[in-house]
Amino acid sequence: MDSVDPALLDRLADRGWPALERAPLDGWTLRAAGGVTNRANSVLTAGPVPALAPAVEAAEAWYAARGLPCVFQVSPASPAELPALLRGRGYREHSETAVLVAPSVERVASGAPSASVSVADTPGAGWLDAWWSVDGRGGEAERGIVRRILAGGPALYAWVGADDTPQAVARLALVDGWGGLYAVATRPEARRRGHARALASALAAEACARGVDRLWLQVLADNAPAIGLYASLGFEPASRYAYWTRG
Repeated sequence: MDSVDPALLDRLADRGWPALERAPLDGWTLRAAGGVTNRANSVLTAGPVPALAPAVEAAEAWYAARGLPCVFQVSPASPAELPALLRGRGYREHSETAVLVAPSVERVASGAPSASVSVADTPGAGWLDAWWSVDGRGGEAERGIVRRILAGGPALYAWVGADDTPQAVARLALVDGWGGLYAVATRPEARRRGHARALASALAAEACARGVDRLWLQVLADNAPAIGLYASLGFEPASRYAYWTRG
């Protein structure tokens, strides 16, 4: 696979899961969404800044004004000196994440039969309930924020089972000819039935029909079963990132 610019992957992921509030900081982007999800509440550092320490201080002040912890998303596209500076200010790295890319949408689409999967431009009645039951953190206010994040850009939604009580769900953000796989979740009682594979394949097939020619996804670096599944569908390692939080 040809290499993909890590900065491009960072920006695709940013647009695929958009924060509700954004502000430029030279080559960085400050993002906030009421503290719901790391990506939507962290500094996207995929770019240069004239002076590193003042940029970090400005970011800290911006988040403090909103009552949020200052979190930095650090990837190979970030300034090389940033991790050492953050460590010296008491930040610690967590949630190391692998970014995988599938250069062949057709291969992912052929990964498994998709007859049992429904795909639509909007989530089904129970889609958010299913995802929230697996990965949600918080109450009704946080659910409302997630609903607004999901509506922040075009996407495809897939689910297995009844529209109002799906067993498994997934989302594919559509960004500039790319598709980004998000929110893959299976209820505990429905696991180990191939639902994640079927969802990814069905979304890839629909995306291919709409002219999407490459896919990306993020997965926690220590989630070996998921990484193995995606590798079998044709995804390959392309980049990585981690979050840095103080304390």
